[in-house]
Amino acid sequence: EASGGDFPTGLAAAGAVLVLAAAAAAAFLGGGAGQARADGAKEEELPPWADMFKVLQDALSGRPFDVVLLNMRARHGDAFRIYIPNLFGETIVLMGREANQFVFTEQDKYLDQALGGVVGTAVSGKKTMGTKERKTTEAGKIFDKASANFFANKGALKRATEIFVTSAGEFCDRMDREVTVDMNVFETLWRYVVQTNADMLYGEGQNAGSIVCNTIDSINKKGLFAPEVRQAGEELRLVLDNRYKDRIVNPSNYEGEDTLFEEFFRLSEGRADEEMLAGFQQFMLTLQLAANGNQLVTIRWLMSHVYADPDLLRAIRSEVQAKLDAKGKDATIQSLELDDLLDLTLTNACITEAVRLHSDIPSKLTLRQAEIEMAFGGFKIPKGATIFLYADAVHKDETYFPNNASFCPHRYTDKETFNKMQMDREITTFGHGRKRCTGELHARSQISALLAAFVMRFDMDLRTNEPDNRIPEDHDGPFVFDTANSVCLVNMRQRVEDIVAVSPTAQAMATAAFLGRLEEAAASAPVADETSSASKGTCPFSSLFGGGSGKSE
Repeated sequence: EASGGDFPTGLAAAGAVLVLAAAAAAAFLGGGAGQARADGAKEEELPPWADMFKVLQDALSGRPFDVVLLNMRARHGDAFRIYIPNLFGETIVLMGREANQFVFTEQDKYLDQALGGVVGTAVSGKKTMGTKERKTTEAGKIFDKASANFFANKGALKRATEIFVTSAGEFCDRMDREVTVDMNVFETLWRYVVQTNADMLYGEGQNAGSIVCNTIDSINKKGLFAPEVRQAGEELRLVLDNRYKDRIVNPSNYEGEDTLFEEFFRLSEGRADEEMLAGFQQFMLTLQLAANGNQLVTIRWLMSHVYADPDLLRAIRSEVQAKLDAKGKDATIQSLELDDLLDLTLTNACITEAVRLHSDIPSKLTLRQAEIEMAFGGFKIPKGATIFLYADAVHKDETYFPNNASFCPHRYTDKETFNKMQMDREITTFGHGRKRCTGELHARSQISALLAAFVMRFDMDLRTNEPDNRIPEDHDGPFVFDTANSVCLVNMRQRVEDIVAVSPTAQAMATAAFLGRLEEAAASAPVADETSSASKGTCPFSSLFGGGSGKSE
């Protein structure tokens, strides 16, 4: 039986939350009937309340997170209210392309982020300021400026890319020495990802990386608000305190370091007090959890999809090899720079598709707080209201993504089409507007380097619990950082070079990726035989790259 370790699937946790929410909502609605609202809004002006008892029925019947939400949409439309006890209370849920445009574009500057405060409170055990409140404090301004400076710093991004390509090669060396035939590669891989991010953010971040690993492990096993999560937050605070003091005493040890920690130290001028350091600890751990959560999920599903499909694997290898050939005769993965990694069009399209199908934020959970009164779909949204945008409603909509459950990177290899999808807010993989993920280039650089290093060195076999060993659909809710727990890559071995030339299908795919024009691949690829595995795939472009073993059903 395939297993990713002791991580929960997230369904039980989601069900428990919905049970509590339904009970709390019933009490709230019953107790508040007829009372005037503090914001002055009238009930008839607001989106309708979701039928929380039907939500409860869905949850108790074992229906997963996304199915529960989409059922709510089918019953109530693209705008309705739910009750989230202890965190937000009354919450307005929005879905659909118009909702994506409303949140990410039209009202972006009037909507404050609400998720960071929740995570910060969980890891510290204390109420944490939201984004807007943080910006009113001197410490908060330093945190935000340090983050903006770091992620916009081309030198820091270049240095991060060097870390990524070097560590990817070193990690593959380690895997080659340590992995046994029956070992699940992902069991070791996820800790590598966390440690690499810690090195990028903290400098030499061995202690910080270990703490963040423990934090993520605790969240997966016991939930976001577990005591172990708060304990990890305290341990990280002590590490950061010591490292901050060491920078004051031994500044020469950190000369030329391009890290977020060093940028914070520079802006605070070495004079941060205990309160500011505690705030920075919360800020950094929240950033780590957000970054690692999405990356761990994306990498695991991405590699599973790629290794499940021999033609897709060959096409990515062809793309990477072409880039290495262009760099020179002795070029290796460590020779690749940021622009080289971003120029791997098919590889980056695979990242986009993996994020669409599987990532947590912003797809499954975008939380905002309205700074002014606004309206959506004929309903009033009062000032101060909490908005939960479920962007995955569009990602799972056949109107915009035919055969939406299938892994089809060629949805994005045409640059003009991809840009339009982003402009229309049909694809929201890294967010949009002022709150778009500032670490997108770092994420793409890291994931591309890691995938390129693996595919050029190793063959692996996919193992799942599904019939015919197919990849299961991903139904987990947010804050389950290891959602691909039912897919494993095993039997890692040195790659066997293709004895025959790369298939015309794979060549056509790679060509299309380089040129960004799917039409050229369709014209040059051979017509798929009706009885072939390629013709059985559910992806609209399956005739280009097969995918029979990697489809989702």
